[in-house]
Amino acid sequence: MTSKDKRRHKRFELEAFVDYTGREFLLNHRIYDLSLGGLRLATSEPEPVGAQVDLVITFPDLDAAIELKGEVAWFKPAPENEMGIKFNSVGMKELKLLQEYLKKIEEKR
Repeated sequence: MTSKDKRRHKRFELEAFVDYTGREFLLNHRIYDLSLGGLRLATSEPEPVGAQVDLVITFPDLDAAIELKGEVAWFKPAPENEMGIKFNSVGMKELKLLQEYLKKIEEKR
């Protein structure tokens, strides 16, 4: 079974950005893909697997942003410099915004 087979939520490739706080406060990192369960982002400063991070995802199409807590699920060092973050306990308001944004992304395809 591949990691893709284990996913509970459909992933959407997009060009969006996230600010996150872990060991450091890092602004404007590119999100490669997003789902209801987490995201994959570019970072030159990966957090260790299991680290707790605070996220602020901005949705320019909706003129809205959400704050979420997550946990680093994996990271790939250079040359990829990517990190996967699993969302922790997404609130109803945040879930609704995520669903609305992902629906817009899907409709554009």
